[in-house]
Amino acid sequence: MTKKVLLVDDSEAINVMNSYFFRKCSSDLEIVVARNGKEALAILEHPDHLLLPDLVILDLKMPVLDGLEVLEYLDSAEFNFQDSLKIILLSTSMNPEDTRRIEKYPFVINYLVKPLSLDQVNLIVSNHLKE
Repeated sequence: MTKKVLLVDDSEAINVMNSYFFRKCSSDLEIVVARNGKEALAILEHPDHLLLPDLVILDLKMPVLDGLEVLEYLDSAEFNFQDSLKIILLSTSMNPEDTRRIEKYPFVINYLVKPLSLDQVNLIVSNHLKE
C-alpha cells in the first residue's frame, strides 16, 4: 500500500530536496507539498480520514501560518484525527524554547534541524513508513 508524506515548507529548494530524498528512499511513496501552514491544514482537514498523510514533515518558521500555529490547531477539538497523525518538525536551529513548546503535542514524533540528509530521510522512512 502506498504511503503518503506531506512536506510543509515555504522554501521551494527544501521541498524539492526532501521530495527527492523520500523518493530515493522508497518508490512506494506519494509526496504532497504545501508551502505554508494554511495549505497544509487544507490538506489535513479532508473529511476522508483515509486520505490523510501517514507522515507530515512540518517546518517551524513559515509565513501565513507557522508550524506552531498548525500544531495548536491540530491539537484543538476542531480536528478529530490527532491519534493517527505523525509529525516531524523541522527548524534551522534547536532552540530550547521551541523544544519546550512542542513537547505537549503527542503527535510530534521528532524535531530535527534542516536541511535533512539522505541518511536522516532513510531512517525516517525505515522507522515510520515501512509496514
